[in-house]
Amino acid sequence: MGSPSVDDLPQVVDPAVLTGLGERLVAIANGTQTSMSDVQNRWVVLGDTEVFHVTGAEAVPRMLDRPVADARSFSEALIEARNTLWESGSSEFPDLKQRREELASRIPSVVAAYDAAADASVRANATYRSTRGSDVDASVAADASLARLNASTTLNSAESALDTLQADIDRFRRDVEDAEDRLASRLRNVSGGTEVIGAGGEPSRVSQLFWGFSESAYPGAPSAASVQRSLSEQLTYDLGRAAERRIDWLATAGEDDAQQWLDAHPDFVQSVAFVDPQRAGDLFADLAASSAAAPNGGWNTGPLGQLLALAPLAVGNLNGIPVAQRGMFNRAGLANALAQGDTDEETRTRLEDLQAVLERRGRDGSSPALLSFFLDSDGSPRANLAFGDIETADQVTTLTHGIRTDLGSVVEWSHAGANLQSALTTELTRTGSDATTAVVLVMDWDSGGVPQVLNIDRPDAGAARLSETLKGIRAVNPSAQIDAGAHSLGTTMTGQAIADNPGLVSHVWFFGSAGVTEQTGDALADQIGSGQTSVNATHADADSIAEWGRKGWLGSAHPEDPREVPGVSSFSSNGGVVPGFGSAQGEFGEGTDSHDTANSEKDVLVGWTVGPGGAPIPRYESVEQTGYLDPSAQSFKQFVVGLREALETAGAN
Repeated sequence: MGSPSVDDLPQVVDPAVLTGLGERLVAIANGTQTSMSDVQNRWVVLGDTEVFHVTGAEAVPRMLDRPVADARSFSEALIEARNTLWESGSSEFPDLKQRREELASRIPSVVAAYDAAADASVRANATYRSTRGSDVDASVAADASLARLNASTTLNSAESALDTLQADIDRFRRDVEDAEDRLASRLRNVSGGTEVIGAGGEPSRVSQLFWGFSESAYPGAPSAASVQRSLSEQLTYDLGRAAERRIDWLATAGEDDAQQWLDAHPDFVQSVAFVDPQRAGDLFADLAASSAAAPNGGWNTGPLGQLLALAPLAVGNLNGIPVAQRGMFNRAGLANALAQGDTDEETRTRLEDLQAVLERRGRDGSSPALLSFFLDSDGSPRANLAFGDIETADQVTTLTHGIRTDLGSVVEWSHAGANLQSALTTELTRTGSDATTAVVLVMDWDSGGVPQVLNIDRPDAGAARLSETLKGIRAVNPSAQIDAGAHSLGTTMTGQAIADNPGLVSHVWFFGSAGVTEQTGDALADQIGSGQTSVNATHADADSIAEWGRKGWLGSAHPEDPREVPGVSSFSSNGGVVPGFGSAQGEFGEGTDSHDTANSEKDVLVGWTVGPGGAPIPRYESVEQTGYLDPSAQSFKQFVVGLREALETAGAN
């Protein structure tokens, strides 16, 4: 059995560092308050003299009221942070440090006792075996047998002590992690990178691009070469390392401990999507090397066997690991969610709809892969599905939705994803191409509803997730052409993801866009100009909804119509022949009658009748309206032709 060493003990932050930092915060808080009070006292003098009186500027003496209040809040936050640091540095972390010292002192003696007992047992066994011949005196044999028994008893006691020591080390490691988590969660009111407001009320931006990275992981640790990372890189790195350590722990922890931690941290399984795909791939390979595979592709024992049983979504939501494994782990997580007896009816219906989609087989006999699955913080299920083999496809296209769309619409949107992959495959075959294509339906972001459509926080959050999905596709299929299609607010989200990842996405199609931010528009124009990306956009004349998402006078944070971005190609969705679809001559495509993506039945005013007393009464009829992504729509057929031509241009045939 492996013996622990002092290196197995996690480092503990020096309590003096915490209390010292707390005292520095107090000094800053006091200095801030003193300085601001002095400035205010000098400033209010303006209101007490006629020398500086200017008609129309009576509010000038009160201009510092808000900064003074902000300084007071800032100082109070620093004091609260100081108290938190002082409490941790005065009790919890000293106790942890003392426990570490005690464990460090126990390890050599316990290990030495075990090694000595093991050696003595080996010798006693050898002596005992040498006395089993008939020519050995009975008293000698009896002494050897007794010595063997005593050595075995001593070894059992040493093994028990070693097991107890290992359990204490494991418990200590968990306690250190919990203490660090508690300290981080209590430091709520002071953080880096928060919004800074200038004197005029406008957001201020700073030019700092790099995070100050410590040369040593812990106080007193050996120095290492300094590292510079951007803020986003540092956050990604820290999150990835923390997630990896937690997955490692879940792979070997006791069932009760693992379940208790997962219940207390329900958001963990969705956060693992932000682990760097290359690191996630390496982590999975390491876990697989220590696990026993089952004949059906699953895992019988080892770390992956335990994770499949206890925390399947912690693996299934990792980007950059084999797609078949993601699907298997996520389906296990879906089965667990369906087995819950306290699920509300709406959520259960969505889960059952998702299950039904996964059981549906396409023309080639394959079923969609469940590329991601988790329950959001509000309990809503989220998922991504893959149609086609994204690991071998020459082209992978993401497709996503706009507002008021979640897994309640998974059946409708799964048809859109499957139809796109099927129609494009048919077109490639018709034109003699042996290229393959796959579609990833992205439904793992919260697009919100009408109240949120003008804001940017939902698209920003979705763009962060989509960025990791795109990087995961690149990790498992480095040579694939990656393209994207999006509808409504999904264009806002997808545009942001493309802006954040120059050169990752080759071709983009927007349908009924809710607009993009000015910064995204500039980034898209730059990528188009450099040849990194092509962007195509359409907006049907009958679509009166999309433009409301771009209304600057309503306060939209994304008012720019992508059709007006330099270099963007507009295409029609009003109805007409699509050259190259179905034949060289092309095929007619229906015009889009609404903002919807799929066909829908709507009551439309068709005339008036005369009621009692001559009052006019409107007359409605139910009319089928064509959506942007219905297979009969001009915009859908143009999308398919565009994707096929993108492959041809890339020389993927």
